Amino acid sequence: MFSNTGIAVHYSSCSRCGHIWTACLDDWTARDFQDRIYNESYVLADPPFTYDRPARNSAMIDAMVGNFRRDLEILDWGGGDGLMARMLIERGFQNVISCDPFYGDTPRFPDGTFDLVTCFEVVEHVPDQRGLFAELARHTAADGAILLSTLLQPPDIGELRLGWWYARPRNGHIRLHSAKSLELCLSREGLRLKSLSGEMHVAYRDPESPLVEALLSAKVHAPSLPPARSLAEYS
Repeated sequence: MFSNTGIAVHYSSCSRCGHIWTACLDDWTARDFQDRIYNESYVLADPPFTYDRPARNSAMIDAMVGNFRRDLEILDWGGGDGLMARMLIERGFQNVISCDPFYGDTPRFPDGTFDLVTCFEVVEHVPDQRGLFAELARHTAADGAILLSTLLQPPDIGELRLGWWYARPRNGHIRLHSAKSLELCLSREGLRLKSLSGEMHVAYRDPESPLVEALLSAKVHAPSLPPARSLAEYS
């Protein structure tokens, strides 16, 4: 899909929690990421980014918490050009805003807390994981929740290693979580974790919150698959 740049990107793995990461991009600026990853060719690395993922996730959120749509305050963190937020508004949600540190020249960061903070296919892109989860927790109300997606490592990651299709620096996938490492990151911020699938996760403080109860009991779509052209390779 992309020509070989000749640049080697080395990943490491934590022997305690299983988290996999690369430090090769840690000194990049936001402009570096925009120029070298999130540029006009990024859609080749992640085709669902432009429409399919926002459409699918807005429908999922509506199915999960549509009963709260009139009063729910939602922040979509890392929402690209804000398409999912606009789709939710079209579905009757009254208070939805979107922000993205890597999209556009003047990303807007909100103040205050929200009932629901969504963060879809973002976690694996962010070098500063501690800072990211602190930011998400800071914007989440005490009885609110974070709904996030990131694909957890498969059981045979020890054999696949970087042959795992999700481990791709050109996609910006530079932080790859195990179930344990994701739980540890969230627990540092006083948040509990429940994974609804190997890809979709809920973080929360108050299990008796009606919103949290609705999220924890929801059904979600199946985890993402590798690109069709690579299915045979990973079957």
